[in-house]
Amino acid sequence: MRIISQDFTYPIWDEWRTNSFTQGRTGTFTYDGPEFLTFEVQNDPDTPDYGKESGWCLWRKNELERPAGADIMRVTVDCKANPLLCEIGNDTGKESGVQMRREREWEILWDAPDGYQDVEYTANLEPRDVYDEWNITWDFTTNEFVLGVHDWAATGANMNLTWEEVRDVRDDELHNTDAKVGQTDAPDSIQQVWLDYRQRLRDHPAVMNARGYEPWQAVMMFPVVPKDMRDPSPSSDPADPYRDGAFAVDVAVAGQKAAGKK
Repeated sequence: MRIISQDFTYPIWDEWRTNSFTQGRTGTFTYDGPEFLTFEVQNDPDTPDYGKESGWCLWRKNELERPAGADIMRVTVDCKANPLLCEIGNDTGKESGVQMRREREWEILWDAPDGYQDVEYTANLEPRDVYDEWNITWDFTTNEFVLGVHDWAATGANMNLTWEEVRDVRDDELHNTDAKVGQTDAPDSIQQVWLDYRQRLRDHPAVMNARGYEPWQAVMMFPVVPKDMRDPSPSSDPADPYRDGAFAVDVAVAGQKAAGKK
């Protein structure tokens, strides 16, 4: 299979993680990959995954020769004509993309009070920021692929979260840190850090509500975890649970679970 390099222009959201494209904003990118990709689509109308792409694209000869299941339909796409779809559907893991994600700058989207976690965005976008690689579907009416948008809902945010559910998450964290205060063998300076942190937890719902944030936003902006729970060497690895800001992500996930999200 021939490998091609195809420049393309693609629509981007009006604002970070929204599902609105009314302003005509666009980005540019280069697809580097196979000239043709074959997508596998669930074609059994009685399954909940009807129309969903499997998440794995075929392009090598041995892959294409492998029989497909009776409930699978294969669709071959010309990536010269559909570079955005091919870019989203086939992550080649090229080093330039990895480097860009490591080095791009982030700015504050939602400014939190001191001691709480800001929510950030980047203006240096790539197509995978805007479109959801795990939500590619085939429209059997138009016979076209539809790219899902990587909006807040796609990231796991529960837009229907309530303040009561935020307080439930807050209460769980207070319970989890009970042992951090009242320890006679801990220096007063360390205990004070935890006392301050726990007070910010108690204040969190009222503080965020007063700032005009909705519950689904506030759950991303919990207090920053005290440093004595982190590795002494700061890490920028997004998989590191002790990196700056990781706690806010963990709490957001907990909030989503509290509201019935996975």
